[in-house]
Amino acid sequence: MIAAAGIALKEWGLALWSFAKSPLGRRVAVALAVALALWGIHHAGYSAGVKHEQAQYAKALAKAEKKAAETKKKSDAITAKVSTDLATANARIATLSTQLKSEIPRYVTPQADRRCIVSTGYVELRNAAGVGRPAVPEGAGRSLDADSGLVLSDLAENDITNATAFNSAVAEIKAWRDWYTRQADLWKQNYGASTP
Repeated sequence: MIAAAGIALKEWGLALWSFAKSPLGRRVAVALAVALALWGIHHAGYSAGVKHEQAQYAKALAKAEKKAAETKKKSDAITAKVSTDLATANARIATLSTQLKSEIPRYVTPQADRRCIVSTGYVELRNAAGVGRPAVPEGAGRSLDADSGLVLSDLAENDITNATAFNSAVAEIKAWRDWYTRQADLWKQNYGASTP
């Protein structure tokens, strides 16, 4: 069986050789050679193009990574500066609060405390405003003019505590706005228009 296959292969090779010697065979051989050469040229060009594109992509990627790293460094610096400024503002507010609370006995004397009646109605209205809800109507037989037991110096201390919280919240809002504006400007400088 192997011998028969070898003989068939030899006969096929001789037939191909005689076809290649014929005028039509020469033309087919030239056409195949030209097609093979064109394919080789195309493949070499395609490979060179792919390599060029890969090199361009790697260059663009390296440039983008460098820009992103620089932007992150600047962004981190903005965050650190705003955080430091906020901490400084909060420390200043806390110091002022402590100082003002120490001045309560000087500005709201015991004599002023004795002369001032802080009514229950005032306390309820103030508490309602503090939590952001309507005032609760007084109960039957209860007077809104009744003494709440608070003294003026207690209210002064409470006002300072509330003002401290308010000023800290304002400082934080200003810090966030500053941070956002500076980050948006950084983004716009590096990447184009900022997003809303």
